[in-house]
Amino acid sequence: MNTRTRFMAIAIGTAIAVFMAVAHARVAVGQTLQTKRVMQQKLTESQQLLADVVTSNWAALDRHSRALDALTRQPGWDVMRLPEFAKQTMAFQQALATLLGAAGQRDQRTAVSAYNGLVSSCVECHSYIARSRIAAVR
Repeated sequence: MNTRTRFMAIAIGTAIAVFMAVAHARVAVGQTLQTKRVMQQKLTESQQLLADVVTSNWAALDRHSRALDALTRQPGWDVMRLPEFAKQTMAFQQALATLLGAAGQRDQRTAVSAYNGLVSSCVECHSYIARSRIAAVR
């Protein structure tokens, strides 16, 4: 293999390695500008849910739960549709569905349990992302 061919092979191999590392880091980090916006909105709505559950404000609980559900259809949520995040997304959506049901039934006990499940799904997902970041650095 002559020097020029060897140089081209190394350059192509390096380009592929860099592309793969960037793609992996993007999945591991999971943070785009759109994702950051959606996560900020999600946090704001989630904080409102606590007040709604504690005060038994069923109309607001319904409204904030629906707003959170709508966020799962925003472009910033796209990274969450990857197979790596399927379990976390499903747990989040299931907790939202239970919250909506509890709001409709005016069932505070179920609402508290669903809220705890929602928070747990957020913590689990963020923990998963942190582990992914650590693994990507290694």
